[in-house]
Amino acid sequence: MADKGYTKSEIWKNIFGIIVPYKKRFLLVVFISLLSTGANLIEPLIYREAINDVAGLFVQKAKDDTRQAMGSDSVSTANDSTLIEDKNVLEDGEKEAHQKDHVASRTPEQAIQTLLWAVGLIFLVNIAGHILVLIGANMNVKLACNIEQGFIQNTFAHVLKQPLTFFSKRSSAGLSKQINQSEEVSAVVNGFSEQILPEIISLTGILIIMFSQNVTLSLIALIVIPFYLMIAWRSATKLETGLAAYYERWEEVSARMQDALGGIKTVKLSGAEQREVGEFKKISNEAYVDYIKRNKLSNKYVFWENALTNISSALVLGYGGYLTLERQLTPGDVVMFVAYLDRLYTPIDALASLWVNLQQNVASLARAFKLLKNNKEEEKGKELSIGKGLVEFDNVRFGYTADKEVLKGISFSLEPGKVTALVGTSGAGKTTTVDLLMKLYEPNSGEIRIDGKKLAEADAASIRSQVGMVAADGAIFRGTLADNIRYKRPTATDEEVLAAAHAAGMHNTLQRLPDGLKTLVGESGFGLSVGERQRIQIARVLVAKPKILVLDEATANLDYATEAEVKKTVDEIRKNSTVIVIAHRYSMIKDADLVLVLSDGQVVEKGTPEELIAKGGWFAGFAHAADKVGQDDVEENEEDEEEEVDEETKE
Repeated sequence: MADKGYTKSEIWKNIFGIIVPYKKRFLLVVFISLLSTGANLIEPLIYREAINDVAGLFVQKAKDDTRQAMGSDSVSTANDSTLIEDKNVLEDGEKEAHQKDHVASRTPEQAIQTLLWAVGLIFLVNIAGHILVLIGANMNVKLACNIEQGFIQNTFAHVLKQPLTFFSKRSSAGLSKQINQSEEVSAVVNGFSEQILPEIISLTGILIIMFSQNVTLSLIALIVIPFYLMIAWRSATKLETGLAAYYERWEEVSARMQDALGGIKTVKLSGAEQREVGEFKKISNEAYVDYIKRNKLSNKYVFWENALTNISSALVLGYGGYLTLERQLTPGDVVMFVAYLDRLYTPIDALASLWVNLQQNVASLARAFKLLKNNKEEEKGKELSIGKGLVEFDNVRFGYTADKEVLKGISFSLEPGKVTALVGTSGAGKTTTVDLLMKLYEPNSGEIRIDGKKLAEADAASIRSQVGMVAADGAIFRGTLADNIRYKRPTATDEEVLAAAHAAGMHNTLQRLPDGLKTLVGESGFGLSVGERQRIQIARVLVAKPKILVLDEATANLDYATEAEVKKTVDEIRKNSTVIVIAHRYSMIKDADLVLVLSDGQVVEKGTPEELIAKGGWFAGFAHAADKVGQDDVEENEEDEEEEVDEETKE
């Protein structure tokens, strides 16, 4: 079932679109599947010849018994000529052909010869068919994997190129499930390459053979087909209903599970394990109830389909037996018809089941295609090479929604080689300002420039590769500490990674962990303290040696001693870079070259820390309050140190 805004024709067009690049290999798999189907069609014809030759033994025996009963002297002239003719046929080594209304006589030697020939040929046909099936299956697995791989990679790449707003209201687990449609892609590829065309060819071939042998018996075999197709169609229609909602439920199950596992520490600290289990049970129960309901419905239709198949077989066997008694068909013909009848319903079953399954596969794939349909990818621009790192905001306005502006025409310049602090109350627009600099969003109006070059014309990736940002909510990925530190600059040497780690104040962390930089960390940095995760992010940016460095609450989770080390590193970086600091700690910005105070999306104060304190505005109050807190922290640290000294003395 198509998602809203997506027609079935569009979905099928997309499906064919991902198969077309592999059309030569796809057609080769189809051809091999057709060959294996042809081998399967030959087998009942061999059965017929073998059965008829065995039946011919009884015809020959009946003739022999008749001759013995009549005696050689009482045989009529006509019968004498027939016996002589039969004798001549046997002497010449020829066999009379079986007719639809007549089974020719066979000697034991002839019947055994036919049986041996039939067994050998059936063996060879089955082996050849099996080899072709294996070759086709192996080729198809490789083909399906290549198509899957390309589809998933392209979808994943497309999603990563979406602007940040795309992810704001979406679950990462739900997106992952939408992207990863490997089973659905395989099923569709297999359906077309190994089922649809081969099954249609098989069905056509069987019908041609059956009608060429006996029209009446063939019509009897097909008498239940309309009812069968009606049931199959109703099954497909019923099972197709509600597929989009069905898959949404399972995405919700995955999302709920990932949210709980991703925030496991918060879950435990809140004592919410049972509550999370209860919510998960509620969601998963709904999904499984729907799953069971759909399976029951499917099994009901399968039952009626099998019942019709058995009725058809019984009719063919009964009427075929009658025609044999009436000498209108041979026993081999009846066996052949029954064998073909099994093969007749197999492709019909396969095509009907395939139709139902394809509807499910298509409904799931439609959700992935919906991601690809989102064409709001970040536009490519000119490569921007940052030289000095002069940043200019010129009357920049921006809002996440059309009805509310976050930035209201801010203008300022950030000088290279200097530290500029952005301060203000929560929601003033500080983080939004640096997000615009990173081109995570585009201004509604105004202009942002780096070294005089417009950001609107520049490629986002080239900007981000030269601008380093440490945020309070930055990510830590599964892997080693070294992998995380060199994430922004994968080519960094081990020496550079170690130097960056020490510069970020990680020496105690490295001493604590037995494997040092080779230590594996869990998802989201599980197993590390908040401060340690913050230091990893700082080291990640430091090793990248950015032209512009942004610290957004980068030291919020660090102690004052580590913060002092980071500040020393920043002092080194500022010699060749532009540094922007967003902080609620006065200690982090008191040595800044320039302070910009933001309030309600506007720059309300601007100057050095000393100048702003002298003016007695918002910043002055912020500095005085921070000094009081800082003094209390110092006194508390001194008391802790005195207690530690006393304990050491006692020991």
